[in-house]
Amino acid sequence: MIYNSKVNLILISGPVKSGKSKWAEKIISQNKDITYIATHINDNSKEWKIRLEQHKKRRPKEWHTIETPDIIKVISDIDNSQAILIDSLGGIVSYYIHCEQNEWNIIKKNIILSLKKYKGFSVIVSEETGWSVSPHTKIGNRFRDRLGELTQEIDSISTDSWLVVHGRAINLNTNSLNINTY
Repeated sequence: MIYNSKVNLILISGPVKSGKSKWAEKIISQNKDITYIATHINDNSKEWKIRLEQHKKRRPKEWHTIETPDIIKVISDIDNSQAILIDSLGGIVSYYIHCEQNEWNIIKKNIILSLKKYKGFSVIVSEETGWSVSPHTKIGNRFRDRLGELTQEIDSISTDSWLVVHGRAINLNTNSLNINTY
């Protein structure tokens, strides 16, 4: 069973090309009214356009799509009867990457608060980073660290959490121990 009607927020993470977005779409598709929030800013490269097209072709046309990394206001404007899919946290972190740490902490807090206030069903996709070589740039390390922290904070308020690797989904709630409580 992948869906429980009592679940309000599901977090899905995984590395690039793991199938995490596909898994998120499968879980959210069990709802009737769906808003898809695409957070990445288009960089206009050929590769990026191809990737976006693949995602768009996979989604049903009746899903409402919003393209913005500024999810705080968007979430507050969505009716609780809508199910929302946020794909992905990396786009949000990229959008705010140049903010100083104090400003980022406020933004992160407001993201968490907006997710807590939303009473509808939501699925959030996050990229896993830092599994191999550490970035050699300050901004690369900032991105990796902020994404990791934001993902952990969202996981702490989620009611279900999945890791998708090699096209396989692992339910972290049933197949792991929380190191903070163990």
